[in-house]
Amino acid sequence: MKITIWSDFMCPFCYIGEAHLDEALADFEHADGVEIEYKSFLLSPEAAHNPEKDYYETFADMKGIPVEQASGMFENVVNMAKQAGIVIDYDKAKFSSTIPAHHAFQYAKEQGKGNEFFKRFYSAHFSEGELLSDADTIARLAEEVGLDKAAVLESTQEQAYTAKVNQDIQEAGQIGVQGVPFYVFNNKYAVSGAQPVEQFKQVLEQVWNEENEK
Repeated sequence: MKITIWSDFMCPFCYIGEAHLDEALADFEHADGVEIEYKSFLLSPEAAHNPEKDYYETFADMKGIPVEQASGMFENVVNMAKQAGIVIDYDKAKFSSTIPAHHAFQYAKEQGKGNEFFKRFYSAHFSEGELLSDADTIARLAEEVGLDKAAVLESTQEQAYTAKVNQDIQEAGQIGVQGVPFYVFNNKYAVSGAQPVEQFKQVLEQVWNEENEK
């Protein structure tokens, strides 16, 4: 079974969804036969880091809502994350472009490290307050998952990886992806959003059984 996941590093529901899927896979007897492939998606293509504004203020400005309302929305997300066993800390997190990180992800994928890269960058953004638009930060974090630091630095600038990121996004548009996380099982069964663990378990069993009956 292959699971294709469109995601962005700054997407809290992608991070929560990953935790739920991991938990579902831990109880899935055929987990060894599951391949996971991540694909790039940009939630905020125009995003830029403003050191003078925190995450709450930046989000409030983007959505045209009061900061208090943004704070309340984030509190719900933080609680969802806590229930999923992960940490989302918007007091630490830095809103920024994720485009350079997606370039490096495409390089990591070529090196067989795409999944490890995504997991590391989720926690870097949401739990550790790392700036994912900074090339040196990207290279340092990528080195932690076994990638060559110099090659990663170079990848953040290469147009070839821009094309790969855009290809992932175009593919998402072709199959009707409106937002992330978006999961496709065996290229035909689609699931959208940070589904509960039980829902993922049901989908895994259903897809496995249907595919193997054939």
